[in-house]
Amino acid sequence: MINSNTHSKSDNNFQNESLISLSKAIDDSMKSETLANDNPFPIDAFPQLFSDLIIDLSKSLRFPHDYTGTAILTAISCAVGTTVKLKVKESWYEYGSLYCCLVGNAGANKTHPVNHAFIPIRELDKARHENYNILLKEHGDYSKLTEKQKKEVTPVPEPILEKSLMANFTPEILTKRLYQNPRGLTVLSDELATFLEGMNNYSKTDQSSTYLSFWSNQQTSIDRIGAPIPLLINLPYLSIIGGIQPRMLSKLFPMQKQNNGFYQRFLFAFPEATFKEPISDEESSLELQAKYTDFINGFFNSKKELNADAKIITWSKEAKDFFMQWNLKQCEMVNENQDTIKGEIISKFDIHFIRIALLLQMMEDPQSIEIGLDAVIGAEKLCNYYLNCSLKVLRYIHNPNSYLFSLADNKKQFYNSLPNTFNTAQAVEMGIQFDFQERRVKEFLNDSVLFKKIKHGTYERRIVNKKE
Repeated sequence: MINSNTHSKSDNNFQNESLISLSKAIDDSMKSETLANDNPFPIDAFPQLFSDLIIDLSKSLRFPHDYTGTAILTAISCAVGTTVKLKVKESWYEYGSLYCCLVGNAGANKTHPVNHAFIPIRELDKARHENYNILLKEHGDYSKLTEKQKKEVTPVPEPILEKSLMANFTPEILTKRLYQNPRGLTVLSDELATFLEGMNNYSKTDQSSTYLSFWSNQQTSIDRIGAPIPLLINLPYLSIIGGIQPRMLSKLFPMQKQNNGFYQRFLFAFPEATFKEPISDEESSLELQAKYTDFINGFFNSKKELNADAKIITWSKEAKDFFMQWNLKQCEMVNENQDTIKGEIISKFDIHFIRIALLLQMMEDPQSIEIGLDAVIGAEKLCNYYLNCSLKVLRYIHNPNSYLFSLADNKKQFYNSLPNTFNTAQAVEMGIQFDFQERRVKEFLNDSVLFKKIKHGTYERRIVNKKE
């Protein structure tokens, strides 16, 4: 089995080599469409229990390493919640919340690894729900008493539903649950497309900004009609994980969600081979699953109080030195890619690095008081992997053919009817045939994935029909 503790801390060259790897990963990703073939999921970034479990589930249930590892990392994020935070430096603290997206074709086994990783937390939520129903009945019985009877018994307050997982919900319910569960919540979405498409079903405004605030753990105030006092969530802690098919990427992460930074906050797991595999005759290890369950339950049991203060951990000297050198190289790459989405993606990886390092350290030892070298080495490996996947997804999104495929039929028909080179007036006139108002046509022409502006008022289609 692979053990993350086998790193040689006396190897003076190891740190320099690992610092170079991130730069190489980015350069290669921009040059090669086949990078993912050389971008295996780094199982050795995890402590032994978890790397063993990833390998075991791959052999027995055909779970791809990428999906299982990402699901486990998100489950640990859920378990840790707001109980632990890393002091990066004075006045800068980070928690371990993550937004994760598993990319793969139908039948690629995206859902099952997530369900498996969250089994212990689902069982915990089930027990909490049953207890809540009991307390709610007791409160209901108490409420039915007369004022005189209430004075003769112990008051029974209205219970709060403690939970960790959310699946089907409205934005208002999500904020209410976050307020009631300061330890944090995790959104589990079998199909992330359903979640992303439904974000604005209950509002005329784009809800992405709310989720940007949640990702940053920023204090959020929610004003509602009929509620005289705003709902104040002092420390929203939300993680997200779900699967998506590649053909849906362009539709669900359009330019708007790239320009506002929503896309940049996701970690993508996108293995090269996402084919459906035959059933294995090998059984999974009950012992490993039991140890994993004990670990998750142990974290939840360590701090049961809803308002318990977070434990603060710090860097060890060697871990901080490693991170600072890594960050120096990262800044150089951000500056080399200024004013591009790639640069914005890279710029978010210092936060990803810190949060992943925190989670890996807790996986190594929940009693830790500082981040060790193994955790930052593991974080660097995982950041390399997720960065490569993010750039791969970006290439896919900006591939005009895949993007065009995701559009509504009338937009595709309008696009295909346009000549290769045309002016605004021609487009507006042709738009009438497809029920496009002039304003909508002009908005559509601003889509740089499909159109290239040659000069003022003149455009060129980036996709030429095969028949042409």
